[in-house]
Amino acid sequence: MQTTIDKVRNLIQDILKTDGKDNFTFESSVSSKIFTIIEANVSASTVLVYKNGILWSILPVPGATVAWTRAGTVVTITKTSHGLITNDVITITASSATTALPLGTYSATKLTNNTFTVVGLNAGATSGTCTYTTISNYSYSTTTGKLTITGTLTAGDSLEVTYSYYQKYSDTEIIGFIKSAIAYLSIEKYGTFTVKNDNIIFPTPTELGENLIAIIASILVKGDVSSYRTPEFSITFNRGDSIETKIKKFVRQSKKSYGVLIYIDPSATMVYGEED
Repeated sequence: MQTTIDKVRNLIQDILKTDGKDNFTFESSVSSKIFTIIEANVSASTVLVYKNGILWSILPVPGATVAWTRAGTVVTITKTSHGLITNDVITITASSATTALPLGTYSATKLTNNTFTVVGLNAGATSGTCTYTTISNYSYSTTTGKLTITGTLTAGDSLEVTYSYYQKYSDTEIIGFIKSAIAYLSIEKYGTFTVKNDNIIFPTPTELGENLIAIIASILVKGDVSSYRTPEFSITFNRGDSIETKIKKFVRQSKKSYGVLIYIDPSATMVYGEED
């Protein structure tokens, strides 16, 4: 599905912007920990959150049977690339010496990328091993455009959020157009496809079929297209043709020819796509 989405975006020139940035301040302990991202159509996988200028891991790495040492009540835990920053929360689920490091929930203090400390008890062994779990610090919903913080925030904490976003359409909207395109292919007896719950097209279309789906979806998005051109054939629509008529003409023409989809380069002479 992702390659089809990318082809549709290319055809309609919905370019990914990489300069998304929002800043928030957590005012007080009673303030909401839900923040609204300004831009729409954000690519969720690109969202990064910096807490007080430090990159905040969405989910720090848990540790299994990792080493620790104790000096007084300070327990230093060693875990390579743990991803924790100061005040992140961990839960000790197993400890080789519970008199020094009892089971329970702790606030971590980062020392290095590979070590952090927690406050234990000034008793028992001075070294041992433990297993701990971590919690997600935040999540982003492409449906609501909300960033929800689940990690620890204290009054005055600043958050900088960076992300990439599309100028025109979300993935959900593009998938909707793709589903409609698939329905048109079925109506025109080109082929029968379906989109599963995990957004996989079944059966997997050939390259030609995928290109057709992308082209029809782009016609649905940009109903005012006047023509399409491939290395093998070109088709010009009559003024006043409805979207349905344009799709029928294109599918019927494609049954006679086997075109190869060539991406539009907005900075160069157009090879394939809408013509004025």
